[in-house]
Amino acid sequence: MSYRPFYFLKESFNSLKKNWAINMAAITTVALSLLVVGFFMLVAFTVNNWMKMTEQKVEVVVFLNEGVPAESVEALQSEIMSWGEVKKVTYVSKEQALERLKQQFKDTDMLKMIEGNPLPESLELSLKNPQKAEDVVARLKGRSEIDEIRHDRKTVEKLFAFTKMARWFGVSFAGLLAFASLVLISNAIRLAIYARRKEVAIMRLVGASNWFIRWPFLFEGIIQGLIGALIAIILLYLIQVSIIDKIKDVLKFLPLGFSSQDFYQLIFGLIVAGIMIGAAGSALALRRFLRV
Repeated sequence: MSYRPFYFLKESFNSLKKNWAINMAAITTVALSLLVVGFFMLVAFTVNNWMKMTEQKVEVVVFLNEGVPAESVEALQSEIMSWGEVKKVTYVSKEQALERLKQQFKDTDMLKMIEGNPLPESLELSLKNPQKAEDVVARLKGRSEIDEIRHDRKTVEKLFAFTKMARWFGVSFAGLLAFASLVLISNAIRLAIYARRKEVAIMRLVGASNWFIRWPFLFEGIIQGLIGALIAIILLYLIQVSIIDKIKDVLKFLPLGFSSQDFYQLIFGLIVAGIMIGAAGSALALRRFLRV
C-alpha cells in the first residue's frame, strides 16, 4: 500500500463526497464557531486600538498659581520631567489656554461672556504608564507653585478595569469556542468512521497499519477545518465592508477600526486554528476508534 499524500487526499475527498451531509454540518459548525471568534477578535482589535489611543491621552494637568515667576515655572517643569514616570511636560500659557478655548467653542456665544483672560498657566503631563498617575499626583500635592491638580482617577481606573476584563473574557470565550469546534469535528469524524466501518475493518484484516488508516481521516478533518476557516474569513470580510466600515464613516470622531496588519494576522490565525482544530478533532476520534 502506498503512503503517497495524493492517495490520502483522494480518499479524504471521496469520504467528504460520500458523507457530504455530515461533513457539511461539521464544516458549517466550524465556520460559525470561527466566525464568532473572528468577529470577537475584530472587536478586540478595535477596543485595543481605542484603549491605546485613550491611554496615550491620559494626562495630569497642573494649574499654576497667579504670579508664579517664570524661573520657578521652568524649574518645576524641569524637575517633573526628570521623574521616571513622566514622558513629556508641556507648558501652556494663559494666552494659549484662551486660544484653545476659542477654538473649542468657536461656534457658540459663550466666549462673549468672558472678559479678559481668567485662565491660569498650566503644565500638562503625559505619562509613560497612566497607571502611575496617582503616584505623580501625590508627589505634586502641597507645592507652593500649584493651585490645582486635575486628574480623573475614576475614569482611568474604569478604563484599566475594562481593559483587563475584556482581555480575560476574550481569552476565555475564544478558548471555549475552540473546544466546542474540536468536539464537533471529532464527532463528525467518528460518524465518518462509522459510515466506513466495514471498509476500515477489511483494511485492518489485510494488514494495513494504524497510520495508513488514520491519514485519510486526519486529512479529512484538516480539510473540514480549513474550509470552515475560509468560509469564516469570507464572511468576516463581508462584515467589515458592509458594517464596520460604514460605522467608522458615521463615527469619525471615535478612533474605531483596526489596521490591515491586524486583519491579515487574523486571517492567518483563523487558518491555523481551523487546521489545528480539524487535525486535533480527527486525532481524538481516531485514537478512540483504533483502541477498539
